[in-house]
Parts: sequence; C-alpha cells; structure tokens
Amino acid sequence: MRDPSFLLTPTRVGPFDVTNRVAMAPMTNKQSGQDGTLSAAEIDWIARRAEGGSGLVITGAWAVSPEGRTWHGQAGLYEPRHEPPLTDLARRIAASPALAVVQLIHAGSRATFEITQEPGISASDAPGARAATDHDIRRILAAHGDAARRVKTAGLHGVEIHSAHGFLPAQFLSTTENKRDDAWGGALAGRARFLRNLVHTIRKAVGKDFIVGVRLSPENPRRGIHLAETAQVAAWLAEDGTDYLHLSLGDAAAMSETDPGRHPVDFVREAIPGVPLIGAGNIWTPEQALALIAHGADLVALGRAAIFNPDWPRHAARPGWQPVRPPFTQHELARVDVTPPFVDYLREQWPELVASDVC
Repeated sequence: MRDPSFLLTPTRVGPFDVTNRVAMAPMTNKQSGQDGTLSAAEIDWIARRAEGGSGLVITGAWAVSPEGRTWHGQAGLYEPRHEPPLTDLARRIAASPALAVVQLIHAGSRATFEITQEPGISASDAPGARAATDHDIRRILAAHGDAARRVKTAGLHGVEIHSAHGFLPAQFLSTTENKRDDAWGGALAGRARFLRNLVHTIRKAVGKDFIVGVRLSPENPRRGIHLAETAQVAAWLAEDGTDYLHLSLGDAAAMSETDPGRHPVDFVREAIPGVPLIGAGNIWTPEQALALIAHGADLVALGRAAIFNPDWPRHAARPGWQPVRPPFTQHELARVDVTPPFVDYLREQWPELVASDVC
C-alpha cells in the first residue's frame, strides 16, 4: 500500500489541476432556505472544508427545478435569485486551495409532495409520480443546462450530475423503474439516453473549460442497477466527454454484491482507463482511503469523516494520525460550522453520531 503522503499529491480533473486526492463528498445538510436560496450557513459549511485542505469540495445536491426538490432546506439553481449566493461561495472558495463542484439533482419519483405540491416525474408511472413526457424530458434537460450555466457564471469550477441513489437519471437507468418502450427505455442504450443527454446538454451550455462529472451507484439489484451495465454506462460517459465518474459505494471496503470476487471500482476502472474516478463510502482513515486508491480510484470522497474532521487532508500524512470519531455534541458541531438544522438531520438519521450537550 502507498504511503499516506500520496493522498496529498496533485492530480488533474478535466481542465483543472487538483491540489490533492481528497474530496468532500456531497452531503444532504438542510441548511439553506425554503425558497431554494443558498444560505450563509451552507456557504460557511462548504468553505470550512475547502479551507481544511480538500482538493475538491462537492456540494450537497441542489435542485435544478422546483418539482425536483426532495428535502427541506435544499438549495436550488432554478431562479435568478439563486445566483448571488453562488458568487459569494465562489469568493470564499477562491481563498482556499480547493476546486468547487456543485451537484445537480432532480429527484424524480423521490420528490417530496409536501415541498413541491405536485406529483413527481419519473421514467415510468410510479407511486406518487407520473411518466415523463417528451416535453418534460426536454424541459428537465434544459433546466440542468441552465443550472450549470449559473454555476459557471458565478465562478465555480464544475457540476456533478446526481445519477446515484435512485434519483431521476438512475430511475431512467433502472431495469425495474424504467418500463418505457420508446427511445428513452428498453435496452441499456435507451435507458442511458437521458443521462447521456444530460452530459451533452450541460457541456453545450458551459463549454470545455468547466468540469462535468457524474455520480453513480455502481450496483443495486433491488433498484434495477447492475454492475456490468454501470461499467458500460461509464464507458459511454467517457466517450461523451465526462470529466470524472464518482462511485457512491456505501462501504468502500465491500466487494461486489453480485460478483463477490471483485471490487466495484476495479470493474469500472477497466471500463474507463483514462477518466478520473472518485470513490466514496464510509471512509474514515488514510489507510481506508489508500485501499480504495489501490483498487483504481484517483480520488477519495469523505462524507461523515469530513463533517467531524474538516481538516482531515491537512493531517492525513502525519504518521499514525487517526481522525476523531463521533458522537459529538451540538456545541462541538457548531465549532465546525454544523448548524442546528444539520444537527437535527444527523440526529434523525444517525442518532449515534450526536451526543447530548451536558452542562
């Protein structure tokens, strides 16, 4: 295994040099406004991890259109009023060594009716959602292009299409959720058409001097996502000019669910030998990060470890260094720019992470 100092070596993603191989993973944090306006609190949260030495920071998923929203406090990119805070974020990032990539999301059937006040839109009819028409598809493609253009105009470095975790592009890829018999369904080429068109639309909107990445769940048979198909989709995305692929693994140490002798990163790496590959999945220590790089990842993305250790990259090469682990009190979390809405979300989803404040 490589020395931990390798994590701090530079690499390149698309048109940009990246100072090291540590990224902040995109994380739901619920810190922005109900109208989709990026808040000062969320800007502070992102900037703190950039200042902590991450080579790349990827924002939580920001909605490209009103009907694609899925949680309270989610930032948006679909109205002119959403633009000024992006410029504020770009100024903060410019003072750090990091590049900033904004994750774009349309939740599809996972949109929340309480927020959107309308049914979701998916590849096919689903509980609480209707099948997308050709007009819907054209409009959603255009919304991604408009959102990416706003991000670039603000002075940030790129966007990442959220095609993992069962959101809209993944619903089109799925063998179980996409039952269409038109050009947007059927065989894999049809099911991948929506995602590939997202890449083409965004690239046309922003040009070549801007990062366009894609996040994928490499396999989830229960949701109709299969590793061999993911590898083929990755190869097509590489042909389409995608600057990086980001695999959301759940557990970065786990072997394939359907091919236990292989690691998902090994499988996808073979399909895209020349495209940067980011891996994420419960990585806490430099040793775990290096193990994933040994499978073929170029960068590693930290989720919960980055919440509690915003300076992780600055310490990773120190011999014997280990990150601090939860639980943390709300007071301790506040010191690393985790505000009460985010604390409440953590307590709701992972109660073991948040301790009670005791006087």
